[in-house]
Amino acid sequence: MEIKSFINPSLMRDFELALGQYIVYRDILDLSEKHYAIYLAVKDTVFESFFQRKSVKAIVKRHQVEFIVFNNEQEEIVSWISSQDMEK
Repeated sequence: MEIKSFINPSLMRDFELALGQYIVYRDILDLSEKHYAIYLAVKDTVFESFFQRKSVKAIVKRHQVEFIVFNNEQEEIVSWISSQDMEK
């Protein structure tokens, strides 16, 4: 699990970096024949806003990103979301 804050002025730039890192981690695990699920952990407020954009959803589905959505203030997991469950 990789937790990303998305605190920079450009959320899209944060997304580019997080997605790139996610893909590299997933590929390294695949190449080493380690069968672990990986997740991108993001704050609920970020998921409910930024990750609801149509373009972002399409990219997430294309790259099969799996999410853990958490509430930072309550320090708890709100939901586990598969890219396949995200609407267009």
